[in-house]
Amino acid sequence: MKIKRYVVTHLREAMPLIRQELGQDAVILNTKKVKVGGIFGLFQKQRLEVLAALDEEKVAKEETEFATLLQSEKKRREATPERVEELVPKVDKQSVEAEAQVLGELKSMKEIMMQMMENERLPKQLKPVQAFLEAQEFSQAIRSGVMGELLIKSKSYPSYTNKEAFIWMRQEFAKRIKNYPSIGNDSKKVRCFVGPTGVGKTTTIAKIAGHLLLKERQSVGLITSDTYRIAAVEQLRTYADILGIPLEVVQSPADLEESLERLSACDVILMDTAGRNYQQYSYITQLETLLSGQEMSITLMLSLTHRYSDMKLIADNFHSLGVSEVMMTKMDETTVRGPIFNFIEDYNLPITVLTTGQNVPDDLVRTTPEFLIDLVTEGR
Repeated sequence: MKIKRYVVTHLREAMPLIRQELGQDAVILNTKKVKVGGIFGLFQKQRLEVLAALDEEKVAKEETEFATLLQSEKKRREATPERVEELVPKVDKQSVEAEAQVLGELKSMKEIMMQMMENERLPKQLKPVQAFLEAQEFSQAIRSGVMGELLIKSKSYPSYTNKEAFIWMRQEFAKRIKNYPSIGNDSKKVRCFVGPTGVGKTTTIAKIAGHLLLKERQSVGLITSDTYRIAAVEQLRTYADILGIPLEVVQSPADLEESLERLSACDVILMDTAGRNYQQYSYITQLETLLSGQEMSITLMLSLTHRYSDMKLIADNFHSLGVSEVMMTKMDETTVRGPIFNFIEDYNLPITVLTTGQNVPDDLVRTTPEFLIDLVTEGR
């Protein structure tokens, strides 16, 4: 048992010192008033002596039990799909009930694990990792999954450091990225960009056009249906004139059909759409009507300066268009990286491009698994 003595003015001054040096599991054994300082017994000041202790064996036992619980849950999670699958050929009602029971138990187990973590039952070497993941706004599901794996691993390395814990964190994200959707190039010739107002669709399209033209030596054509926003057409026309590429303006499905025909000689056709209130169902319906019947890929544009809850609403409302990839803008305007990974796991859509500024055609990064892994530990 580790015992420490603190001399303070008030008990509240001792609490943060005890937590910092002994941890959340420390207990106060005794408090008493004492006199300190002075000269020859004169002018002494009254203080409070606090004795605190940490039962290290008890904490180690709790951590071991926690790790065992997580290990058991991991094995259960790996075995669950097979058990559920075995029930499927039988009566449907039984299958549904069995699956609901398994999911309920998994949810309960997850809540227990998160509660234990939030109660600071983690070893002190792992707490900086937990704080980092929280500050970067990783989802609770990702945090609990990563911290659970790190806690299990830590039991095999009793003398590990904070630095090693962050290395393990990076390794865990490397495993997760292997399961993320492919980040390969879309083979479709026509690429349509959709998203709410203010995310930077037009500027990003200009960056992509410049990259394709100047670096990949492909011929590019531009189409815009953004006749709603003031000067939107002129903005894209300015970019088109600078790059020396054709621009078509469309307002109806018939216009779009004719424009695609005129640009058929281009290697790639990039289409801009109006940035409108994504919560207006009529806007989504208009887009569906305009794009109906056309062979094209749909790219959803999101801003990293949005709250993640708003990003989810946007994605849900544009889902009916058949989004195949996501590009995220304004990475230079935020230091938070968690939403990038939250989105990939929640929607299973590849995030192919991140933008880092306003310069055209620069300030555009095509993502790779290695780049995403580096993003995890950026800023440390």
